[in-house]
Amino acid sequence: MKQAAFLGDVHAAVRPIVSSGLLSSHPLLLQYRLQQTQAGRSDNRSREEEGLDDGEPPGRKDFERFKGARVPLNSWQQAAVAVGSAVGALMNPARADLVGALGETTGAPAFQNLLDRMKKSPEGREILMDRPRVISTSVGHAWDMPANTFGAAYAQFMGSRNFSPDDRPPVRFLESEELAYVATRAREVHDFWHVLFNCPTSVVGELALKMVEFQQTLLPMCFLSVVGAPWRLKPEQRSVLFGHYGPWALKAGQSATDLICIYYEKHLGEDLDGLRQKWGIIPAPPRPKKTVL
Repeated sequence: MKQAAFLGDVHAAVRPIVSSGLLSSHPLLLQYRLQQTQAGRSDNRSREEEGLDDGEPPGRKDFERFKGARVPLNSWQQAAVAVGSAVGALMNPARADLVGALGETTGAPAFQNLLDRMKKSPEGREILMDRPRVISTSVGHAWDMPANTFGAAYAQFMGSRNFSPDDRPPVRFLESEELAYVATRAREVHDFWHVLFNCPTSVVGELALKMVEFQQTLLPMCFLSVVGAPWRLKPEQRSVLFGHYGPWALKAGQSATDLICIYYEKHLGEDLDGLRQKWGIIPAPPRPKKTVL
């Protein structure tokens, strides 16, 4: 009886992790994930047929449909996802779903702090009311903006790397709707920060921006990313990260205004250098020559 109860608990713990996509590459789980996908599509169609999205701003409508991705976890399930995603993200930092899961399962207090700060800021409150999403339908006009603007720099950044604003994984492991949106917002403005800080998207550049991001958000995931980096970096990469970018990141994170409270979409048409001055942004120093990044 005890063994049966234990196996039942294990099954209950693993099921949300499977649904999250963390084990999606295993062939034995394909049928399970197909059933979950079909069920999710059916639920989305039901919501649309019932008119649950009518009358809501575009960002809020999108977020209502997105809420279905969230997976409820108890405390030890959350710990299991945190440990598994941490190990997986260290092994393969390109896995955005694992990095995101780590941020969600370890960052609830930090996201609550961000939410409180947004509620105290006029621009932050406007963001919370509108719930804008940084997706192609809302930022596509940036590609038509003048060369000196923030929007044009963002379009060049995304286009030159073949990035899409629609590629970020949804938030799954935060139960509060408000916190889920704040986590979504923090995730989606990351590319804006790359542009503002002129930070490269190499491994070293991403880690350097994580240093700035940690000071701005206090998310444990940012700290863990930097602390766990040395074992997979070459010696000269470590030297560049901590010796070249480190001092800049500490200064840049402290100098910048509260970045989570900026309604970036309303500033895309403004001069990039002017916004940097306005928001206290210190661009990253040029990468040192003769260094493999």
